[in-house]
Amino acid sequence: MLEERHEIIEFSPNIPLKIFMHKLGFVARHWHKSLELLMVLEGTIEITLDGTTYMLNGEDIILINSNSIHEIHSESAVMIALQIDLARMNQFDNSLENLSFDCNSSTSSDSGKFNGIRFTIATMIRENAHNAKGAEYKNYALCYYLVSELLSNFQVPTTEAMKTQQKYMVRLTRIINYIQEHYAENFSLSDLAESEQLSVPYLSNFFDKHMGIKFSQYYTNVKLSHAVNDLLSSDDSIEAIAIKNGFTESHSFVRCFKKRYEMLPSTYRKDKKMQGLNAPTPENLNYLLIEPSSYLHKLTKYLGNIDESFYNTSREYTDEINRSSISVASPMKELKHTFKKFTTVGRAKELLNSNIQSMLRDLQEHIGYEYIKFHGILSDDMMVVSRTGGKLQFHYVLVDMALDFLMSIHLKPLIQLSFMPKELASDLNKTTFYSAFNTSPPKEFSEWELLIEDFTKHLIERYGIKEVLTWPFCVWNEPVTPKSMFGFGNDNLFFRFYEITYRTVKKVCPEIIFGSPSILYMENLGSDIWIRNFVAYTKKHNCIPEFMNMHYYSDIIPSVNNQNFYIAHAASSSFPKRTDDFSLWIGSIRKIISSLNLPDIPIYLTEWNFTLSHRNLINDTCFKSCYIMKNLLKNYDRLDSFGYWSLTDLLEENALPDTLFHGGLGIYTMNGLRKNVFYAFYFANMLGNELIMAEDGYFITRKEDCYQIITYNYIHYGNLFASGELFDITETSRYSAFDISRRLQVNLGLEQLENGRYEIIEYFVNREHGSCYDLWISMGGVPLNPQDTNLLRGLCVPGYHKEYRLVEKNTLSYTALLEPLEIRFAEIKPV
Repeated sequence: MLEERHEIIEFSPNIPLKIFMHKLGFVARHWHKSLELLMVLEGTIEITLDGTTYMLNGEDIILINSNSIHEIHSESAVMIALQIDLARMNQFDNSLENLSFDCNSSTSSDSGKFNGIRFTIATMIRENAHNAKGAEYKNYALCYYLVSELLSNFQVPTTEAMKTQQKYMVRLTRIINYIQEHYAENFSLSDLAESEQLSVPYLSNFFDKHMGIKFSQYYTNVKLSHAVNDLLSSDDSIEAIAIKNGFTESHSFVRCFKKRYEMLPSTYRKDKKMQGLNAPTPENLNYLLIEPSSYLHKLTKYLGNIDESFYNTSREYTDEINRSSISVASPMKELKHTFKKFTTVGRAKELLNSNIQSMLRDLQEHIGYEYIKFHGILSDDMMVVSRTGGKLQFHYVLVDMALDFLMSIHLKPLIQLSFMPKELASDLNKTTFYSAFNTSPPKEFSEWELLIEDFTKHLIERYGIKEVLTWPFCVWNEPVTPKSMFGFGNDNLFFRFYEITYRTVKKVCPEIIFGSPSILYMENLGSDIWIRNFVAYTKKHNCIPEFMNMHYYSDIIPSVNNQNFYIAHAASSSFPKRTDDFSLWIGSIRKIISSLNLPDIPIYLTEWNFTLSHRNLINDTCFKSCYIMKNLLKNYDRLDSFGYWSLTDLLEENALPDTLFHGGLGIYTMNGLRKNVFYAFYFANMLGNELIMAEDGYFITRKEDCYQIITYNYIHYGNLFASGELFDITETSRYSAFDISRRLQVNLGLEQLENGRYEIIEYFVNREHGSCYDLWISMGGVPLNPQDTNLLRGLCVPGYHKEYRLVEKNTLSYTALLEPLEIRFAEIKPV
């Protein structure tokens, strides 16, 4: 397995250093002009450096000098690598780039003298957790601090052997390049000697001496590494792969391969395929297991001895948005407020939970949604299907209780026909979620048809045809995901399943609206191909969906053939560095659906959140409310719904944690506290129906003679968090991914108002107001008893400000000074 690496800190061009995180397997012998510092975070590596082999374990450090030939073996070890260009740091010593260092903790009895280097690495990572002003200067200072540590503790004289090695680097580079360019031509040492105008014996000795390996062995290793890539990325025969990669015939290839990998090429290919390494999608990946990576957390202990002022930005910066001459008399457009089309809850069974019912009542009272999306209306926890004496029986007692409750709070259901009752399932072991749903296809399609027909008739009989015709129907959830989750492992089988379900519902009542299954569209996993194939099938078989049912999460889940470095025991995802990913995603999905030449059908976003992870700690912070506010306002009404997933952290998808603020996805905590994201929707619900003006940072509407303004100070997370690393984010300290020194002042000049006296009311949510997580931290961050919870419930309200202003000359200036990640609603109305 070759090396995989990812640059976790992107320095400016003026910084002569780069920091990568590596996941290592085998890295062939090579060299580079820059110094390279390696620090092991997890696992063990075997490194051969200038002919000597060392074993490095957790937190060991080794420095590779300029032009030192090295080779690395490991079983997926994870390490930090720093590449240092000393030639760009020679202000004080012109010979700096020619110095040598002996820095290897695995051979030293004094581990403490390496702590200065560990401290530097940790501090650099912390400094660049977000893009704070002035970080470039600290980075530059830290580069020189690192060089000072190397000079003080690890400098050694440059030996004659090192000088000789460097003298011949140009020739070695030419030789290695020749081998890489011509490896498939089965050339001989004499061909290489001729290209270098050297004798064969001299070249053989030269290569052996300076590379530390015989030419024939090195050449064979190069051919094998290319052959391994072909084994895993193609279905070519062993014979074809052997010839393609420079082996004279398959027997010699098999013999060399077996000597190197201790197995036959065919066995190696089979084993890797079973591990999912040759699949176009990660068949063994379950996104419910996604956890942020914490490899770098091991470095935080080396920050303990530094003055906090070094890496905390003490000065606050205030950015400004200045927009004058905004005419309130000329609205841009009418608003439909499609974000209120859908809310969501985890599963049908949860609708019978009194705590969740209370949360839904609160949500409806203060916002008021039209539809609700949930899973599992037919699953075994709803006790729908039984079999007596071989005969199927259907029972809808719990279903009716759930739907009756929804009717009582004026919520209409999206009838997602899922999941498979065990009496109908083809595979009893194919389940997902902690409280398991069966996600296998039906054993007999005819029995599934019986259930769907009977269930549809029951809904019409109980709730009336007029009501049911207002309910959208669909079947299944995210069939694009692997078989280990919701997918069938066979797209055509699912397409047939969809068609049968569609026809069965339409047979009962052709006027029922039937849409696509819920589709998780993630660009890097190629889900657009699935969408195109699905729609092509529905056109061919005359079962075209009447709405598209989409899911968005910003996670970048690595595909198996391009796994990111930090995938290890649990899955992990990274996040977009671009701040407008959601807007671009909407554009992409609209373009895809437009290209399919479908009728003009709604595009419902029925699941939407920043991340799929139920355990990402920033889910509880003010980032979430600001992220939702920004993306909702920037894309207002661009889709026909924006169904935030999910109502509450009380989800039965994963085991429920003991901690209240565990990074859950909900609008409410498990015990019903409103999280800060609640107020993003609450503020949006108070907007008027006419849009006056909208740009980054603010959104202005009108309702009769009143004006509503939402402002927000969105701060994007830094590149380190974007790579999937939490680093020093902990349960009680969760804002280090953001530059929280940046305040924002929004200055808006409203014109053409009626003169007179106006009342301005403001509500705001920030770390001091309306964020139950931050209030919990201010209370000590300790476990809450019922009395504490009730106190927190009473305190967790937005901040409030009210004033009166006199408008003359038909002009009013409105100013909002926003704390980092604050959202603010203001209404201006005549008195």
